[in-house]
Amino acid sequence: MIELIDKDTIRMEILPYLTTVKRGYTCKGDLCEVIQCILYKLKTGCQWYMIPTMAIFTEVVLHYKTIFGKFRQWCKDGSWQKSWESLLGRNRDMIDLSSADLDGSHTVARRRGEEVGGAAH
Repeated sequence: MIELIDKDTIRMEILPYLTTVKRGYTCKGDLCEVIQCILYKLKTGCQWYMIPTMAIFTEVVLHYKTIFGKFRQWCKDGSWQKSWESLLGRNRDMIDLSSADLDGSHTVARRRGEEVGGAAH
């Protein structure tokens, strides 16, 4: 079983901030395992369909599209960001930014990045 964060931590630190549906479709799987799948995808950078759902889910194995749908719902309503802001805010002293890797591949380059002095055209 793949476990990035234990289920107790997910229940206490992340789940209280995420929205759940009042009516309509309810997730048949354990939301802690859904979050573990999302964290696996975010950590490894793999495609959604490559998430090892059989290794993560213990009872009901969800399709990767269901996992993506929950992630999209939480991102759209802002609850995913709220949960991480809260988690990072409470653990600010334990974060070591000296070893952080930042990726600028998604940074917007105005006017094709001509002012940056990157690769010649």
